[in-house]
Amino acid sequence: MDADPFAPRVFDDVLPPALLEALSAAAAALPNRTLSFWTGLDAPGPPLIAAVLRHLKALVGLPQLDRPGAGVEWWVRRAPAYHFQPWHVDKDEALFMRDGVVRPPTAASVFYLGDAGGATIFSSQVCDQEGTALLPRRLERAWTIAPRRNRFVVARGDAVHAVLPSRDHAQRVRTSVPINWWSAPMVGNERLATEASDHEALARLTDAPVPAEPSKPVRVPLRTWYAADLPRPVEQRWPAWKAESQA
Repeated sequence: MDADPFAPRVFDDVLPPALLEALSAAAAALPNRTLSFWTGLDAPGPPLIAAVLRHLKALVGLPQLDRPGAGVEWWVRRAPAYHFQPWHVDKDEALFMRDGVVRPPTAASVFYLGDAGGATIFSSQVCDQEGTALLPRRLERAWTIAPRRNRFVVARGDAVHAVLPSRDHAQRVRTSVPINWWSAPMVGNERLATEASDHEALARLTDAPVPAEPSKPVRVPLRTWYAADLPRPVEQRWPAWKAESQA
């Protein structure tokens, strides 16, 4: 167990090569950011996604995910390598829009499909239930994780995080699959599941062969950054949706 309860866990070489290639091909066929999907963990599908989730769930390692109704929300994110994503917390977006309540997932995670782009940074902060303030108010500790193909990052579901811009200004694309793990369904998850079953690119995956090789994930040690020695100035504007609207 990590000494710091906020420290994320990082694993390399997570998926066997054939499964990684199949997931990469599938991700290339899916839309970027505009659509997220819900996949139940009790009967996940299509088979390719089920195989990927079996590998990743073992690394998340939370018994809450064995409950009936547990599932994952996932999507494909492609952005220019120099893109900056402001500080934010993942949440049940439909619940927040309806009631103004921030309900984070049980665990948040990112699977990287490439090496391009800036680091993901996780802080030792959470946001309050209304989403209007960070707790504690000042950034005390943070952890940066550089993208690497076949790397998987698992963090607390309520941890505030951001994506730093890369210093590489070449026209490269940062590609990842964010995955939020929920011990109980989200508000509106039935709509996401319907969109997944109707999506043409996902439907084609049901006929794809699913590699069954074992994998040997490698745990990656992380350095803890303190506020005074962060690798670059990190500006925090909150609430995050206001920062996004001003960007």
